Amino acid sequence: MTRVIRKSKAQSAGDVLDLLNALFTAELIAPSRCLWLVSPWISDVEIIDNSVGTYPVLAHYGKRVVRLAEVLGTLAMAGTKIVIATTPDLANSTFIRRMQLLRRDLHIEQVVDIQTDYSGRLHTKALTGDDYALAGSMNITFNGIFIREEQVELKTDTEYVAQARMDAYDRFGGVL
Repeated sequence: MTRVIRKSKAQSAGDVLDLLNALFTAELIAPSRCLWLVSPWISDVEIIDNSVGTYPVLAHYGKRVVRLAEVLGTLAMAGTKIVIATTPDLANSTFIRRMQLLRRDLHIEQVVDIQTDYSGRLHTKALTGDDYALAGSMNITFNGIFIREEQVELKTDTEYVAQARMDAYDRFGGVL
């Protein structure tokens, strides 16, 4: 299966957020062995609305919208190897600091790998799990999700996903 979302400020921003919500919800239900999140610019965006307590696994964060770092921390506690690749841009510092605090507080230092690319060449944007690969032009930021014109493509084809996992592993490590 392939799903393509082409979005602008006025069109489809909600579709992208719905897709990210669905992917992370699926991860909470059946966690991947490894989850690669590659985004040159990344922020701790609100990802899953748990304001009515729909997700018991997120209950320790309270009944509210749960942010990306918290979802990744929860997945790491469930045993998923999390590999985050980004750049040293100052805009990423709040998210990176939040992930580092969660790594320490949740005792998941060995499960969460944060890689900073100092070469200036990282431009790939992708989220890759066991059975899907999401890629396109969108960074995982508020502007990427809600403001900028972007395109993302979700693929679940077994061969494509296997190649995407191999490519992510070869470049960033993790677990196959």
